Amino acid sequence: MSEDMAFAEGCYRLQGEDWQVITAHKAKGIKLIGVRNGVRWDSGVTGMNIVLPDDANINAAKLLKMMSETLGVSEWVEVRGPDSMMLR
Repeated sequence: MSEDMAFAEGCYRLQGEDWQVITAHKAKGIKLIGVRNGVRWDSGVTGMNIVLPDDANINAAKLLKMMSETLGVSEWVEVRGPDSMMLR
């Protein structure tokens, strides 16, 4: 990831749970900024959607921090997982 992406998508898995999808994008006129957890995509896979203000940077550090706060996770381990686009 670069230091300021317009959109980011990936997968995460909490211990003992199925893979989930995270998407993040800048608001671009959307009024509801923040984290929506428990989002269910058409495929049935769940995850979270993060909408940030237009002037915010979308990068790995920011997303991991927001995910940690939302999910109560203090440490992440990066592994090779499934393709998020295929899961959605």
